[in-house]
Amino acid sequence: MHSVSTVTLEQINLCLKFVRDYGKIIEHATPHLYLSALPQTPNILDTASHRFTALPKVIRSFRGATDSSDPSITYMTLHGHTDSVCCVEFSRDGKYIVTGSRDKTAHIWDIQTYSQAGDPLTGHTNDVWSASFSPDGKLVVSASRDGTVRIWNAKSKAHEQVGESFTGHEHNGVRKALFLPNGTHVVSASHGSILFWDTATHAEIAKPLPNSGWCAFAISPDGSCIALPTEDDSPTLEIRVIQTGARIGQLLTGHRDSVTAVAFSPDSQYIVTSAYDNTLRTWDAKTGALINVMDVTGNSVYGIRFYLGNRHIMTLREYDIQFWDMNTQSQILHNISREIGASGSAGILPNGNQIAAFEDGSKSVQIWTFDLLADHLACITTHDFSLTSASYSPDGKYIATACTDKSIRMWDAETCSQVGNPLIGHTDKVNSALFSPDGKLIVTASEDGTVRVWNAKTGAQIGEPLTGHTAPVVSALFSPDGTCLLSTDEFHIRVWSAGRSDLGKLIQAIEVPSQLGLQSVSFSPCGQLIAVNTNDYTQVLDLHTGSETAIIPPKYQNRYACFSPDEHLMLFFGGQDSNLHLWNAELHRLENVFRGHTDPVKRASFSQDGKHIVSASWDDTIRVWSTETGCQTAVYQNWGKLHNLWYLETIKVSPDGRHILSVYNEYENQHVQIWAMPDSLPPGTGLRYSADDPNVRI
Repeated sequence: MHSVSTVTLEQINLCLKFVRDYGKIIEHATPHLYLSALPQTPNILDTASHRFTALPKVIRSFRGATDSSDPSITYMTLHGHTDSVCCVEFSRDGKYIVTGSRDKTAHIWDIQTYSQAGDPLTGHTNDVWSASFSPDGKLVVSASRDGTVRIWNAKSKAHEQVGESFTGHEHNGVRKALFLPNGTHVVSASHGSILFWDTATHAEIAKPLPNSGWCAFAISPDGSCIALPTEDDSPTLEIRVIQTGARIGQLLTGHRDSVTAVAFSPDSQYIVTSAYDNTLRTWDAKTGALINVMDVTGNSVYGIRFYLGNRHIMTLREYDIQFWDMNTQSQILHNISREIGASGSAGILPNGNQIAAFEDGSKSVQIWTFDLLADHLACITTHDFSLTSASYSPDGKYIATACTDKSIRMWDAETCSQVGNPLIGHTDKVNSALFSPDGKLIVTASEDGTVRVWNAKTGAQIGEPLTGHTAPVVSALFSPDGTCLLSTDEFHIRVWSAGRSDLGKLIQAIEVPSQLGLQSVSFSPCGQLIAVNTNDYTQVLDLHTGSETAIIPPKYQNRYACFSPDEHLMLFFGGQDSNLHLWNAELHRLENVFRGHTDPVKRASFSQDGKHIVSASWDDTIRVWSTETGCQTAVYQNWGKLHNLWYLETIKVSPDGRHILSVYNEYENQHVQIWAMPDSLPPGTGLRYSADDPNVRI
């Protein structure tokens, strides 16, 4: 028996990443293996003695620079073509891809087994520039530099050609061919013309249309319309009915240079275009009206792909792939963009979890597997003012932010766009803004020493400012039943009536005997108790008498505290402890300790249903915990790469439990961020996320 050395998955992946990152450098300049590659990846020295010959065609995993044990992205390389790949497309069911190559063949690949499915599609006498599946996946149509379009059986092993080749294009070289949604008609494009024809008879079904060399056109998902430039190198587009050739709506005018790419949204409602003017423009597909413009820095876009319905697009450029959120009209940063890098072309599955791509000039194709998550990072960024706090409306549709420019602003939680005009009235910085339980009112606290109540729908101030504090008011909030208000300055708590007839009537004034001042105050769910956090102790007080009512264990009296939604639990965190402690206030016992953070916790809160806790720590992570099991269910890593945790003002879970809201008031970097949480967090699943790309599940 020969001894067999043990090779761990971590070692395999580390070696594969090394080869992937530095393979070309080593191939063309071998000395740089020792001069550049190994010095930048010292950990590879621990595994360099293992033989690579035992690892053929394995999945390659990307590793973060600081944590080589957490794979975020994997890809498989498909080898088979003998010359450069020209095109790649997914089948509609996502189980196969088809590629065309300069080796005059097309190949069909099974992406579940990462193997070639059947024989190559042979018959073309020149480069295969385009290949795509029929809607039912049973056929493939290919277009070639040889001037022909051919249809193939995608299901048989031999992939034999179906019928005769289509030779209707007068200009040499057919750039693009694809099936119309009915599966019996094809649209094909050469440098001079776009033709529509029947696959059985080759008879043209509509009048030809002129075409530029870029093939910058798109067919609507229902197959009735085509969007294309009005002429070669034109910045103007038009929408035409395929069957009649009639123009629909107005011309699409606005681009300042030639159009390079066009795409319909999956529901046919929108058209997205790109041009050499480095913009992406969205249009109403029925009227041609311009909806929005997104700037693209650097190289121009030559391809547009929708995924996740109408919500996102992937754009292809000469040196990279980019992702865009159509709701917020902003770019989404993903690790996958950097990993794929330069791409000759690429396709993406509708659910966004796989990309097929190849480098220009490469004979191979990579299938990248990852998870963009349907719910993604959104960001409210401000430049003219700083944010001090943010809160959700009870229905989760809106976010109210308190600002240093003396205003309160409302935002749409889905689109992150501002709603209505700012709420103006305070004469100094606003420190907090919170909704009433029914969402109809907003209460604010300000450095001007006042508390104000506003109509959340109209933005009008209700009644006179609540005065009486002798110092800046740090926070103000409604009781859970909405009948009273609580406001705090550094050393005092004031309780006010929130009734319509006696709004602002003082009910109770409580002095806080702390040398270091108040940090936070929160209601118990019943509204009868308040948890008071100072820098030197924590107390639970009766709202109406101001007296201490609950006994907190001495070891937790210097921690921050908050109530669970069902009131019988309290969460303690902070101090010098990296753990969170769940205390049963009714039975006076410790229920659970949440361990995982490696540095003290700065902020923490319960989800509205009480099933989860979200916490942010000085260890540069946000973590999600199950209150039922005490298990960690998600981690958002490398938090400090995005922001300095010192400036974190707020962290809480949205009312529907699908997002984490965080507020930063960092110098020249003030914003609210909305982080995706999975729709369901099963206890103990151990999901991990990266702050470099909050949308990628790792």
